[in-house]
Amino acid sequence: MKLVLVDDHALFREALHALLTLRAPDLHVVGELATARDVIAAAPRLEPDLLLMDIMLPGTSGVAAIRELRRVGFAGHILVLTLLTEVAFVVDAFAAGAQGYALKEQTIEELLPAIRRVAEGHHYLAPRLEVAVAEGRSPLGADGLGVIDGLSTREREIFNLIVAGFTNQQMASELYISIKTVETHRSRINRKLRVHSTVELIRFAALHGLVSA
Repeated sequence: MKLVLVDDHALFREALHALLTLRAPDLHVVGELATARDVIAAAPRLEPDLLLMDIMLPGTSGVAAIRELRRVGFAGHILVLTLLTEVAFVVDAFAAGAQGYALKEQTIEELLPAIRRVAEGHHYLAPRLEVAVAEGRSPLGADGLGVIDGLSTREREIFNLIVAGFTNQQMASELYISIKTVETHRSRINRKLRVHSTVELIRFAALHGLVSA
């Protein structure tokens, strides 16, 4: 089975590659990529059976990359592997075209069956998230609501880019939308999250564990 690993942390990719090779010799990693743009460009050429990819990537998010891959006809299976436990991200990933959602906190003994299950065409969801998703809530939200569940898919993409330090112009270019549209979304994000500046927004993201290390 051919796999492509998509994560912006080189050490994590290398460690996972080594671990997969050791534990499952039938799994062949044919590519290691760091950004959404990389995977959008390379996946059709590499033709992997499965993409194992993070959501928090530099620039365009993993969710946006999944959506674009499906739009251009990529037929391989996609398993998200991330730190993010927000139900909103889970919903977005599956809606974009992922077939599985695993967490980096899981062991290799848990990850391998998830890989095989998704590669066989089945859906997979990390056990920790099953109840939360079924009830439409996030395991991080003390009141039963995820902290960014109220944002739309596009607002969550812009939220991630703001936290990553992108300017309005860079976000407009990355998402193929106008600067005015970016500004409108930023205003809505601030209102929904009850913050009043970029500094407050980044502090909010850090407080809730939504900043990629």
